[in-house]
Amino acid sequence: MKKLTIIFIIIMCTVPTLTTLAQQNVITENRKEKNLYFGIGFSFGFFYPGDVNDYIGADTKDISLTYGTFDIFLNIVGRASLTYRINKTIDLSLIGEYAWAPKFISVTGGEDRYFHFDRVSPGFIAKFHIPIGSGKHSIFLAPGLLYSFMKFEEFKANAIGARLEAGLSFNFRKFNLQPFICYDYVKAKDETYYNNMNNYKFELNYSGAQIGVDFNF
Repeated sequence: MKKLTIIFIIIMCTVPTLTTLAQQNVITENRKEKNLYFGIGFSFGFFYPGDVNDYIGADTKDISLTYGTFDIFLNIVGRASLTYRINKTIDLSLIGEYAWAPKFISVTGGEDRYFHFDRVSPGFIAKFHIPIGSGKHSIFLAPGLLYSFMKFEEFKANAIGARLEAGLSFNFRKFNLQPFICYDYVKAKDETYYNNMNNYKFELNYSGAQIGVDFNF
């Protein structure tokens, strides 16, 4: 009986220690998981690709416009990201984006016309956070680099571009919400197209502003 009592006392003394260690392990594991985030997002971009719009204008010169414009000026962007949080103030993200800028032209009594200017861009972004309020949420500034593959009709070009992004980061229990604005500088000339008449190469320009939101899990 005395031995059983001693064993029982040892077990009762050991249980709180084991419980504490288990809790510490769970916290550590959760912190490790929270250091790595997967994200999805979308945005609307505003830009003016001059050569692209000149091409559309020349290709539709026989069409009488009732309303609207032949110009492309809006693009829609979808993105996915993988983010590693170094600490509360610095995030590093690998991103992949697809941007689509369509132009639909409805022709009465004729064949409708459709053009689209596309961009595929892998990239890298560093976010620097400034905590606000209780520190749960933050303002962030994020410079980044993109490598863009652009295509319009038969024209293609690739280029390294820059991004500057600013926004708010709202941290909730199961996800993080980040509305943002940004400016991209991305343009290149199609080296395979050359007009000998005026020493001219077709330029693909995706530079412009975006407004959007990212969701991180």
